[in-house]
Amino acid sequence: MAPGGPSERLAAACRQVEQVCTLLVSPSPEILDRCPLLLANAQAKILDSPHWLRSGDVDALAEANRLRRAVLRADTLLRNAWAYHRNWNRLLGSLSGGYVPGGRPATVAHQGKLLLQG
Repeated sequence: MAPGGPSERLAAACRQVEQVCTLLVSPSPEILDRCPLLLANAQAKILDSPHWLRSGDVDALAEANRLRRAVLRADTLLRNAWAYHRNWNRLLGSLSGGYVPGGRPATVAHQGKLLLQG
């Protein structure tokens, strides 16, 4: 079990989710790659406090409500980031590949790149 009481662990999880929200304001692919680790760490802190609700800890309940709001905000930001990149991908497909039968933009084939420095 992690050090600190349930309210401290929930506060730490909330700070990580809020950090994700801050990052997602400008959701570049690099930023999106960083978010899963932060969210997994927050999840571990939450799961490390399984009995916080039964503890009667008013501070833990307040932190849980704050965490809930942060998670809902992160959900909205992640959905917006996904829609933004999906729409750019569609636009790129229509500009580079035209449209497929049925009127949908062509799928863009992404090529991987590797940069090596010696």
